[in-house]
Amino acid sequence: MTETKQPRVSELIFSSATDEIKRFAKESRRSALSVTNRLKSIDQDAAFVKRVHEFYELPLIANERCGSWYIDPKDKAQSAYFKSTDGHAGQWSFSLRRLNLQVLDSIARHQG
Repeated sequence: MTETKQPRVSELIFSSATDEIKRFAKESRRSALSVTNRLKSIDQDAAFVKRVHEFYELPLIANERCGSWYIDPKDKAQSAYFKSTDGHAGQWSFSLRRLNLQVLDSIARHQG
């Protein structure tokens, strides 16, 4: 007796649309990475940083590794060099090679 393979629900419901959905998702991801969208994202992020800076009246310290373009040079109080932990969930170790001691004075002056 031969066992008949049962079709999956996705094959029954989306069998004709699956390829189209996959193509659309791939194209959507690709367009999100366009130069125009990346520049718009940076512009929106920079505007957000400016609003937060003005609201809290705290100094802006740019992460030279990945954040100076978010800050108008006239608003930048200091620079630091922090390594990004993007894509490294749960990694909270502190780098002893990048102490950024110059930031301590600003932290103390503004109550953390």
